[in-house]
Amino acid sequence: MSAAPAERWTTVRRVFDAAVELPREQRGEYLDAAGIDDDTRDEVRMLLEASDSAMDLPADRTPTPASSVPERMPEVLGYRLVRRLAHGGSSRVFEAESMENGQTVAIKVINSCASSSGLHRFRQECRVLSRLRHPGIVQLFETGHTPDGHVYLAMEFIRGRCIDAWASAESASIAQRTRAVIEVLGALAHAHAAGVVHRDIKPHNILIEGSGHVRLVDFGVARLHRDDGQRTGFHTETGNLVGTFAYMSPEQADGNSGRIGPATDVYQCAVVLYELLTGRLPYEIEDRGAMALLKAILFDRRVPASEANPLLDERLAAAIDRALARDPAERPQSATLFADQLAAAIS
Repeated sequence: MSAAPAERWTTVRRVFDAAVELPREQRGEYLDAAGIDDDTRDEVRMLLEASDSAMDLPADRTPTPASSVPERMPEVLGYRLVRRLAHGGSSRVFEAESMENGQTVAIKVINSCASSSGLHRFRQECRVLSRLRHPGIVQLFETGHTPDGHVYLAMEFIRGRCIDAWASAESASIAQRTRAVIEVLGALAHAHAAGVVHRDIKPHNILIEGSGHVRLVDFGVARLHRDDGQRTGFHTETGNLVGTFAYMSPEQADGNSGRIGPATDVYQCAVVLYELLTGRLPYEIEDRGAMALLKAILFDRRVPASEANPLLDERLAAAIDRALARDPAERPQSATLFADQLAAAIS
């Protein structure tokens, strides 16, 4: 880890440790007076938000209970909304039926309370999906506006289970779990060739259909490669922590957007596969807080895959360990290369 990220981490940790002890209503005033740059302030703020909510760690995954209060469905011309599938701070996803052909689709609608950055990410997802055509990636059908002015996108409805739930329910073998991640890497190779980095690879975003086909979803925090963004005039935010903490790469954790690229997705796939094959994350985490997890990602030793599961073939364990390198330059430099290494290890 270079000096600059280490110094940045020290600053973030110092400010966070002070702010987290304050009542929530006093934190904003403290951050304003802390004498830190905007990027550092944003990262501390996001860490505080994460610290106040449940972390997305394996043991924390429990279904969200459905609300007993009937929800008012938004109106989307040409579609009949059936039920809400998911919701977040900036958007909601609904199962819907096309009035034109009866096809079942998923409709994602931006919330009226979404921030400008949330709206930016939503529009970014629309643009990213419009350039991707691959059987392993959810397909975008159309985008538009609801009668009350909210942006929406209509996309393929995927009937499947998250990859970790599938692996558990099917008692999938080591080879089957590895092949599923190889399929994800195939979809990512297509995305990377189109100039797109997903940045949020996690079990929740990898669905396995009843046929066994693997589908990659949720490009809400995806970004275009730097050179491609400059060519099209389309840019993403920099210096902020995006993605899900448990599967975040070191270059995401230290806010170094200049190092984010295909090797970032390779790292996240390696974390997913490591967890599928060992039942744990590759870090020794001192507690379940956001700061402890980011410290582990940035600085701590990765537990070798063979140490976490002695039953793993040494070639497979070595391939995963290489892909978990802290330095992106030390990982496989493409999704295709990592997929080939995994395939050779289970052949």
